[in-house]
Amino acid sequence: MKKILATILAGMSLTMMSSAFAAEPITLGGDVSVKYDKDTSSGESSSSGSLYTLKLKGEAELGNGWGAYARLGAQYATQPELADYNIDSSYDSDRKSVIALDQFGLTYKKKNLVYKLGRQDIAVGRTALLYSRADSNIGKNSFVDGLTISGTMGIIDLAGAVVREDNTGAEDNKIYAIRTGVNSSANLDWGLTLASYRDSVNASTNHWAVDSTYKFGKSSVTGEYTASSSNTDNAAYAATWNYEGDDRTAVYVTSFRVEANGDMGKQSDFDNDNKGIYYGVTHKLSEVDSMEVVFKDQRYISTGQKNTKLEATVTHSF
Repeated sequence: MKKILATILAGMSLTMMSSAFAAEPITLGGDVSVKYDKDTSSGESSSSGSLYTLKLKGEAELGNGWGAYARLGAQYATQPELADYNIDSSYDSDRKSVIALDQFGLTYKKKNLVYKLGRQDIAVGRTALLYSRADSNIGKNSFVDGLTISGTMGIIDLAGAVVREDNTGAEDNKIYAIRTGVNSSANLDWGLTLASYRDSVNASTNHWAVDSTYKFGKSSVTGEYTASSSNTDNAAYAATWNYEGDDRTAVYVTSFRVEANGDMGKQSDFDNDNKGIYYGVTHKLSEVDSMEVVFKDQRYISTGQKNTKLEATVTHSF
């Protein structure tokens, strides 16, 4: 309980700090969140608990388009196996709290393109179907090091990455990826992703993906399909329908399938060797407060074993 209170108090203090530094070259921002998580799997005991998370990011303008950034991440988990930090190799399996300077580096902005060099989160593919080390991760060995680029050139969307995973030991898996998208009209866009995962231990793989989004009324549909150079179990797809009822509330339904060799390093934003459906709703409580509830109903492709996840998150941004 003391750790929970400390996290909340730290978030409140940092909110006040961000106001104090508003007139300075350094900009502070971030969020504090509370998430309830319940996981079940057929034939096994369910696991449930709460996650209390603080993310504080500082950015400084260096002039001539250059900038610097750093992020402090902290989390307390009542059940460590549900945590967003890495208990597989970076922290003890019974570790309930972590705090770390987990992202840092330089940025360069030119016209509509942003270059980012340093430790950072990453997603490959329009829906992060190929690979993801998401911003929601916390602590060491959770992100990648290297160079990314994102932005637009006319009607062309552009995203690229030349990075290496921040892993423990000698594992230095590398990722090379580029996505180009075309905004054909106000309602339709599509894209192509080419990527390579250079695994220092297991076989390396090459990947391609196609995606498209179509908007109609208050709804949009996004689909992505990918395949790898592996000989077996080498495909994956995700298809999402999103409906924005008003400026505050939206619902979405996502169907997906990720085969064992369909993503890069078994690190898709969707669970590897699984297929299923996500049902989610987001609601904006205020200008700075929001909530999201998502139910994930899925099965292991290899065994047919059913597993589910229920996540409910309340976030305060500052």
